Amino acid sequence: MSKIGQIQALVRNGLYYLTEHADAEAMAEGFDIYDVEYGILNGRIRRTWPREGKYELVGSALDGRTIGVVCRITQTGKVRVITAYQDRPRG
Repeated sequence: MSKIGQIQALVRNGLYYLTEHADAEAMAEGFDIYDVEYGILNGRIRRTWPREGKYELVGSALDGRTIGVVCRITQTGKVRVITAYQDRPRG
């Protein structure tokens, strides 16, 4: 299974959690846990940090805005969402 497939399967099964930082950042951007979940489930991996085992996913929130999520898979087999933010075009 691909890494995005593995992450999405864990999230679909409820095996994920947001860190305090991720929850605060998501709320500051006007997102809630459902936006984060939906963004992961329809997202794609944009960037990886192999040494840290982290992945940046980009997807759509429930309201159509683009959401960025940085996460990792823990040793206990859960997705730990490190941060979430509105992904805006650079420039």
